[in-house]
Amino acid sequence: MMNERSERWQRLTELIDQVRSRGLVSLRAKELDELATLYRQATTALARARTANQDQDTINYLNQLVGRAHGCIYSSRAQPRLRLGYLFGVEIPRTFRQNLGYVAVAFAVSVAAATFAYSMVSVDYRWAATLMWEPFAEAISEFAQSDKSAGEYFADVAQGLGGGNFSALLMSNNIQVALKAFALGVSLGLGTLYVLVVNGLMLGTFLAIGAHHGRLIDLIAVVMPHGALELSAVFIAAGAGLMIGHSLVAPGDMFRRDALQIAAAKAIKLAIGTIPMFVLAAVIEAFLSPQYRGLFEHNGPRILVGLLTLALLALYLFFGDRLLVRSQPSTRHHD
Repeated sequence: MMNERSERWQRLTELIDQVRSRGLVSLRAKELDELATLYRQATTALARARTANQDQDTINYLNQLVGRAHGCIYSSRAQPRLRLGYLFGVEIPRTFRQNLGYVAVAFAVSVAAATFAYSMVSVDYRWAATLMWEPFAEAISEFAQSDKSAGEYFADVAQGLGGGNFSALLMSNNIQVALKAFALGVSLGLGTLYVLVVNGLMLGTFLAIGAHHGRLIDLIAVVMPHGALELSAVFIAAGAGLMIGHSLVAPGDMFRRDALQIAAAKAIKLAIGTIPMFVLAAVIEAFLSPQYRGLFEHNGPRILVGLLTLALLALYLFFGDRLLVRSQPSTRHHD
């Protein structure tokens, strides 16, 4: 029995050392459960040791072990100072990969809602005014019936407000949507799902209006330059919200408070990671999307820009931390 306990406490020590050196984000889900379980076992063993008046060395050892484990779980101060380069270069891509399932669910919900809206409008065009704010639907329909190019969809507004003001307006609005999707995770994820469904319905209706007027490709070209980044950021922020919601609904072997704290630490990293994406998307939407002369007069280059930004984002999220990790031989990571 003593050997078994010694192995447990040695394993707990290994997990504590890993968290202190590389943070909670370096642990897999199974290891997080293991850390919480071993922490509770050590707490129980300490209480029993004190009650049974065991030798002081054992009590001191367990007391020190419990204290270190508590600090890892509740304070998460693995990085004593903010390191933006490490946060964006390593922690955010790594956290994204470890929690890809939540982002995939957010994507699937949005696609399902968009598909539903597209189908409904295709069957009966009157659904467009129901599934989308009616003045907006009318404006899209008016554009689709004109002979304007994709870039001219934004041109009038951008020229009226000025590129900088237009960019700030778009960035503020998009970040608000992502923050709602993230923050509403505390509603057991239901609020996050609502935001995803609403945005999916709007996207599906937008595309269906274009298809109804024979200009589907043109409307795809309207949103692609900035939309690839923008929608990806919404999916990631929503995935972070769903992560929080899941920790409250199904905390597993952990106390709900512990599960929420661990999930929130990871979710916040993902939410922070979307900010540069929204900034870049807003800049593209304000300065490139309204272009309708020269190269951007045609749909092909506009769609290509969107695909290129999506490819670069994927490279960053799936491989962005590899170079930095290689430059630190002692650092290992888990996918």
